Amino acid sequence: MSSNFKPKNYQPLEVSTIKNFIENSDKIKNIIGDTKEIEIKEVGDGNLNLVFFVESKKNSICIKQPLPYLRVLKDWPLTLKRSYYESEYMNIHSNHVADLMPKIYDFDPELCTITMEKLSPHIIMRHGLINATKYENFAEDISTFMAKTLFFTSDLYLKADQKKELNSRFIMNTELCKITEDLIFTDPYMYNKNNRWTTPHLDKQKKEIENNDDLKIAVSRLKIKFMSESQSLLHGDLHTGSIMVSENDTKVIDPEFAFYGPMGFDVGALLANLLMNFFSQNGHEKNSGERKEFKKWILNLINMIWIKFENKFCNLWDEYPEGDGYPRQLFNNKQIIKREQKNYLQNIYNDSIGFAGAKIIRRIFGFAHNIDFDWIKDDKMRAICENKCANLGIEMQINPSKFKDISSLIEAAIKLDNDSISF
Repeated sequence: MSSNFKPKNYQPLEVSTIKNFIENSDKIKNIIGDTKEIEIKEVGDGNLNLVFFVESKKNSICIKQPLPYLRVLKDWPLTLKRSYYESEYMNIHSNHVADLMPKIYDFDPELCTITMEKLSPHIIMRHGLINATKYENFAEDISTFMAKTLFFTSDLYLKADQKKELNSRFIMNTELCKITEDLIFTDPYMYNKNNRWTTPHLDKQKKEIENNDDLKIAVSRLKIKFMSESQSLLHGDLHTGSIMVSENDTKVIDPEFAFYGPMGFDVGALLANLLMNFFSQNGHEKNSGERKEFKKWILNLINMIWIKFENKFCNLWDEYPEGDGYPRQLFNNKQIIKREQKNYLQNIYNDSIGFAGAKIIRRIFGFAHNIDFDWIKDDKMRAICENKCANLGIEMQINPSKFKDISSLIEAAIKLDNDSISF
């Protein structure tokens, strides 16, 4: 759907118009109750959307509305249809992971709004990790989320016609896929006016990236995989800024980039963001070494997430061998399927390594960065953290076979983190 898509009655909401918006919807009014004494705040801090929190004596809700442009770059048009893809993704996956996403109350196709539960006392996970907060249930929750969302929309579970029908609902989410194709797989590896990095300290590394033909071949192969493989319905932007957490709860938000693609893209996005947080920790220390324990926890979290995801995915395959991909009538010998599961998960892991590497490079040398690094005040310290992480991201793309299992990845991260670098 083109960025020219704009319903006839669409207009951006404002704090002053939210009450009227609620009054015109019986469904939302029933949830929020009396609108005479409601508190309304605009809290959107991302690049893409307006976000309003509305609280009454009866209930509290979140209203999310897309804008037809990028908030930080208004001459960059964006389709309003992305709210449809987000609501559709959440409705589809509510059958399997309803407790790991906010409740959806309403989707308005004219104003393109999604009204959902306001999460409390949740915060954006990235903020918590920057402050070295541990979330002990997260590995269990996110591995369940990834295993179920990826398995139940794949050929392992679905009949061919079912999967094609699902794919047809998302196949025109081309503009947001194009953002990914450019910002992750293309722009950081060349000159682009929107690229930025910690200059002058990383100037040399940026130039080396632009001149590294092996790296550009590797990222182009990943891009081809992203554009051509339709394994499962993906979140499309699964990082610690799209996850809200409390001490005991996890909620995944913002699946507007949803599309059918390679499973490893979602898994890799999450691993990349946890690795970036790991490498950023030294830059957030007030006293040297004070975050040593937390850094160990982050790496153990990465290890647990993969192991739990792998086990849960295989268990789902064992329990629901219903898809057309591996017809159950062909496989009476369970050992054959067990061997194939191992190969299948190894391929997901291999893809995840490459995609994670591309995600890392994008966040250090591309247009949109992570606050894990950006909130490090000392430029030299930030550059040291970013340089080490980028070295890992480059290696993950060029030599993915070096990271034969999750423990190999963790060992490589520790080794690079211990390297002595100065600017």
